[in-house]
Amino acid sequence: MIITRDAFYAQRITPRENRLFAAQQACVSLVLADITPLANQGIPIVLPTGPETLPLALLQPGQGNPFGDHTPRLWKHYPFSLTQHVVGLDADGCGQLGSVLWADPYAPHWGDMTGHRLFEPDGQASDYLQSTLSGLREAQQETLVTQQLVWQLHQLRVLLPDTITHAGQCWCVYRIDMDHLQTRIGASDDPMHCRLLMMAHTINDSQQSLGRSKASTWTPWTEESPTAKLG
Repeated sequence: MIITRDAFYAQRITPRENRLFAAQQACVSLVLADITPLANQGIPIVLPTGPETLPLALLQPGQGNPFGDHTPRLWKHYPFSLTQHVVGLDADGCGQLGSVLWADPYAPHWGDMTGHRLFEPDGQASDYLQSTLSGLREAQQETLVTQQLVWQLHQLRVLLPDTITHAGQCWCVYRIDMDHLQTRIGASDDPMHCRLLMMAHTINDSQQSLGRSKASTWTPWTEESPTAKLG
């Protein structure tokens, strides 16, 4: 549901432990700031196919809180998110897209008489809502940076298609050819390359447990695969 001043003028919301809601998912999208903390928790991370997708943390049911003290950035402000929506018309009568505040209507955070107000009595956004919006904009920027790093891996042609079975489903993912990545980056001191190499190493190291997990297993890729090609 889209949050508007008129519809949610008197609404209140009570913060919850969002890590527990994220832990109920089969997988969670990550930004760069999430990768090292979650890899350190022993959570395998994969790159799904597609240049604009984000790394995914693969979660097992019944783990409780697998994240330790870290809340995945895209879940930090749940039930809120920023989404693209038509906010007006241009001179040609075509819809113009803009970021609007969306919220999960089924989240248990909602309350009528307790918690933080979304809007003050004068109709202005409350401090809580302003802080939430600021955090969501930061998460948008982190998402963009992470997608740019993934796109760099595509441009360097170091991604190999593969599949993985997780939560009873077959997922199309990429493996990172670390040897070729090291060769193509070389001794570059470009900050983007440094972050890229760190991200790739951490993702690659996090996948070492996949071959031993009954719930998440690799399917070996062969050259006969009809979808086999470099990213």
